[in-house]
Amino acid sequence: MPAVPRPMGPPPAPARVARALRRRVRGAAAVAAAHPGHALAVVLVVTAGATLRLYGLGAESLWLDEAITAVVIERFGTLELLTAVPREQPHLPPYYVLLDLWVGLVGRSDAGLRALSAAFGVVALPFVYGLGRRLFDRRVGLLALTVAALSRFQLYYAQEVRMYALLTALTVASYYCLLRRDDPRWAGGYVLTSVGAAYVHPFGGLGVLGGLASIVLASRLRERGVDTRGWPGTAGGRRAPALVALSLVPLVVAAAHEFATGFGLTYLSRPGPAAVARSLLIFFGTWPTPAVGAVVGVLLAGSALAALAPLGAAATGVRAPTPTVGATLLVACWAAAPVVVLVAASHLLTPVFWYRYALPAAPACYLLVAAGGTALTDRVAAWLATRRQPEAGRSVAANGDGRGRHLALVLRVALVVLLVSSLVPPVVAYHTTDTRDQWDEAVDAVETRAAPGDLVLVDGCLSLFGYDRYRGRGDLAVRGVVDLNSATGGDPTPRGVIERAVRNRSTVWTVVAHASAREERRLRGAVRGTHVPARTRSFVAIEVTRYERRAGAVNGIGPDATGSVPPPAAFGCRRSLI
Repeated sequence: MPAVPRPMGPPPAPARVARALRRRVRGAAAVAAAHPGHALAVVLVVTAGATLRLYGLGAESLWLDEAITAVVIERFGTLELLTAVPREQPHLPPYYVLLDLWVGLVGRSDAGLRALSAAFGVVALPFVYGLGRRLFDRRVGLLALTVAALSRFQLYYAQEVRMYALLTALTVASYYCLLRRDDPRWAGGYVLTSVGAAYVHPFGGLGVLGGLASIVLASRLRERGVDTRGWPGTAGGRRAPALVALSLVPLVVAAAHEFATGFGLTYLSRPGPAAVARSLLIFFGTWPTPAVGAVVGVLLAGSALAALAPLGAAATGVRAPTPTVGATLLVACWAAAPVVVLVAASHLLTPVFWYRYALPAAPACYLLVAAGGTALTDRVAAWLATRRQPEAGRSVAANGDGRGRHLALVLRVALVVLLVSSLVPPVVAYHTTDTRDQWDEAVDAVETRAAPGDLVLVDGCLSLFGYDRYRGRGDLAVRGVVDLNSATGGDPTPRGVIERAVRNRSTVWTVVAHASAREERRLRGAVRGTHVPARTRSFVAIEVTRYERRAGAVNGIGPDATGSVPPPAAFGCRRSLI
């Protein structure tokens, strides 16, 4: 039987992908076999991080920003989102498109909406470990992974219907691909993840900017005769970084246009050093008292400074620029770029610095703390071992044999215990305390006690989205009140309109959320002309008050007070999503 000739040429793409996956699995299995205890620790930490992100996804109601996100994907189709989001929101469309596709699979429940962010939060964890291992060593990777898994900051955004968990995942994936961009496939991944991070949030490109800055700095140092061979992120051609830099140009142009036209965020102010330090500390968690936060902050800052010490020594010529110095430079640029740009813009143009917008820098901070803590324990262990063996006349390396190695292990365990004991309480508080707007309970408090026809005044057009998310009754007269200095840019609802609506009802409910003290006084004054408060209930970020008609108050329409309420248009709420 004649032999069948085999087709020449490269195997098809699915076969190549399958072959690459098999190689990855075999490589991971070999590493796990060589270090079984370490591999088990990585699996346990990732599992713990995933559990924390998936636990209680629907336990709290959507807060205002999440409710607006849900309305956006309900109001527009998948393709419409590409143009509607930039028009209706100060954001970019990729996350909304992904979320719209996601809810088609899992539904629109609170837990279903949040599950997408939780998935991205879990995906980010292995990349954090991989970055620590490739930049420094596997000990740093494990410690950075632990910090990221237990960070209340990361946990919060992994359970929010917003794009921040996606931004974090794309940012860490971008830097991981950057380290391996000498392979064309990883170079392509670097371009895709970097562009994705830049276009998922208006400030997403700031995280990518740090990687580009480190490449430029390494190139300049090389031109000055510094040996940068082996520095992480320097291998590979210039095409991929050039494409990433080019993709940022439209964002820079758009930002310049916004600043030129008077763009401003009224809820922010120009940050000082203390505000910046507090924001960096929030990346790790929040603590019940400033004193506890200060102690934890000193521990974290000391570890980060220990990581930066080799970089400073190399800059002053005290130490040769080793690959570890290059790794530290990369992480330092990553951590600094979002913070420096936002702080500079806040002082030179308009306030834009906020820990949420500096979020791409958070994983770099975890890496610095892990690298510094590991290096510090090694140095202390080496010093202690030398002090304990003066008769030997030699130093015992912390990672070598004997007492130095044992001391280093003990100190690293102590460091991990200290970090974990600092990070766990905020996580416990997060999962045992309500932290988001309690719209479900606030709306339930109104609808279980209100009579048909009662007037419900929701202070703030945007707050109306939160109310409507959990609204079940259609027999109540619900009206949104345009508040003073409304984020929608509309004029406040005239007091006369509010008073006319109130006079026509015996029972009036006010639902106030995220309102200024001045706005609360204005609304109360309009209602109390004819009504008196009967009961007030407070929820997280929301206050619900029931008012009853004052005895003897004149309504002008008879004792039943069932006249018509001015239509929603009279109140001025345009239901803008901005």
